[in-house]
Formats: sequence, C-alpha cells, structure tokens
Amino acid sequence: MERTHAGRIHPRVNSVRLGMAVVAVALVAVAATTQAGLTRVEVRAGVSLAVTPTSVRRGGWVRVHGAAGGCPAGDTVTLLSRAFASSHSFAGVPAVYAQVGSAGRFSARTRIPRARRLGTYGITARCGGGNLGVQAHLTVTR
Repeated sequence: MERTHAGRIHPRVNSVRLGMAVVAVALVAVAATTQAGLTRVEVRAGVSLAVTPTSVRRGGWVRVHGAAGGCPAGDTVTLLSRAFASSHSFAGVPAVYAQVGSAGRFSARTRIPRARRLGTYGITARCGGGNLGVQAHLTVTR
C-alpha cells in the first residue's frame, strides 16, 4: 500500500516479467484503516477445525472443535458433513451447531448414525454467513 500526498491509500502494483508476458500483481489488504496517520492491516486469523477421534465406528460419538476467527462470542458455527445425522441440515447437507465462546473457540459432540456408510467424510464450517475455509476429515468404520 502506498500513501499519496493527499493521505489516501492505494494498492501498489508490482510487475513480474515471465518470458514475453507481464503479470501484474496487486497488493491489496483485506481491511485497512488509518489511525493517527498509520495504516493498520487486519487479517482474519485463528481459524481452525478438527474432529476427535478422526476415525470412529458407526454409531460412535465424535467431537468437532476449533476456532472461528472473526466470529464474535455467542454466534453459531454451522458444522456440515454427510457423516452426520440429518436431524438438522444446511443447503441439504446434514449439520451440527456449536456456539462460539469468548476466545472464538467452539465445540460440539455428535453421534454418527449406525447406518452411515463406511468411508471418509469431509467436515466444513460456516459462521456469520460465510464459509470459514477449513476442512477436517472423519473416517467411519465398522
């Protein structure tokens, strides 16, 4: 980011020559604010997702947990996986809900249906209307 003489912030563009082509790369911050003449860049960090155990028998219990980054305490994280029971769903995918705690952490326990097919299933998470961009994997065994 460069500051102009008027104090406005503009992205800086760097060019890299690759053979005959020139690729322009814009350096744009996720969120930039000016405070006391300084530029502060805020990047959403602290996002994670895990499942314990990573392998479970049909009918067994798992704990899905992690950190929701920029989601405030009290918000709900929607955990999505075809491994879960279809008691609740989001966009046609079985869902489990967890509340975000004061440190951005969340945790939920759920039972894997006894009739679930054997295999490895992905688990994703959403909060605040967007995907957290992380994935965990659970293997369902006999």
